[in-house]
Amino acid sequence: MRFHPLSEEQKKDLELRHRYEDDRRIADRIKAVLLKNEGWKNKAIAQALRIHEETVRQHLTDWATDEKLKPENGGSYSKLDDAQTRALDTHIAETTYTRVIDICAYVETKFGIRYTVSGMTKWLKEHKFSYKHPKNVPAKADTARQEEFQCSR
Repeated sequence: MRFHPLSEEQKKDLELRHRYEDDRRIADRIKAVLLKNEGWKNKAIAQALRIHEETVRQHLTDWATDEKLKPENGGSYSKLDDAQTRALDTHIAETTYTRVIDICAYVETKFGIRYTVSGMTKWLKEHKFSYKHPKNVPAKADTARQEEFQCSR
């Protein structure tokens, strides 16, 4: 794929975007495009950015074909359909689980769909569930009954 030089407007836009970009992956893509525009070779860009030369080539191809800067690797779709998702959402809201593996077991028995712990954890995060570690609460001992127990022994 042949790299076409950037217009002054494109260059200014990319430099401004790079300045305010929080995602390092996107910033690296912008730097690769800007450095290539300045005449750098792919190998030198890869060395400067500390990434693989093939990654640089892919970034430049993505830019040349679609002006793409954002990586679009988002994983797979949910294994549950809409009705199952609503049912599980309701169930988890009503039932307290302390381990994700127990939710995986419930989904497998209820819907016949197998989830890994990491897959279910991602599903839970996507559906705004969060884990709160239960706190230990000391027992409230009745001193009189405790003394009575000690004396009866």
